[in-house]
Amino acid sequence: MPHFAAYYRSMLIRDQLGLPTRAARVLDVGCDDGYIMSRVDAPLRLGVDMNPRLRPSALMSVARASATDLPALHGSFDCILAFDILEHVEDDRAMMREMLRVLAPGGTIWFTTPARDFRMFPTWLTPYTNRSFGHVRNGYTPAMLGALLPDREQWSVEYFYWNEPTLRLLFAPLHFLNLTLPGAAAALTRLCYRIDTAFREGERGHLLGRVRRRN
Repeated sequence: MPHFAAYYRSMLIRDQLGLPTRAARVLDVGCDDGYIMSRVDAPLRLGVDMNPRLRPSALMSVARASATDLPALHGSFDCILAFDILEHVEDDRAMMREMLRVLAPGGTIWFTTPARDFRMFPTWLTPYTNRSFGHVRNGYTPAMLGALLPDREQWSVEYFYWNEPTLRLLFAPLHFLNLTLPGAAAALTRLCYRIDTAFREGERGHLLGRVRRRN
């Protein structure tokens, strides 16, 4: 079973963000266990992470590397995944420049990141979870995301907020349940997602979107 947070994010990305099911070449920056990348069918799938849990196979390759120094040629990938990784990287502008460098013409960078006003329940858990997750910032506003782009005339960022109140409320119980009963955690995660679809509005959850070259 995937980690419950990755499982929730995969449902959100599939249903709300519209991640394609097929691509030519996929790069997953901050791939972790590779679960979300595995949902995209492509002849070439490469995961990059400083401490990957993904193991290389015939279906997916993995490289231990920094997001600010990607091991790929210019214009190599038409589909780049950057899910919950920007908030971990001190030099997030360098990371964005690298992703744009390896993005193929007509390609898309798909991303998720906490909103700047992200809050756990109870609120005092927020700084603790940020430290535990290795976040160097709480999150982003749309303006902060736009500021990562080296040329706003050339690149566009599209985004929407996802408030996820049920997930934020039950995150700690889900964490401990996942350690002992991952199947039950997955079932509860599905329920959280279904409830959260009715409470999308709000800026205490995540920002989701994509970066593309302007026509």
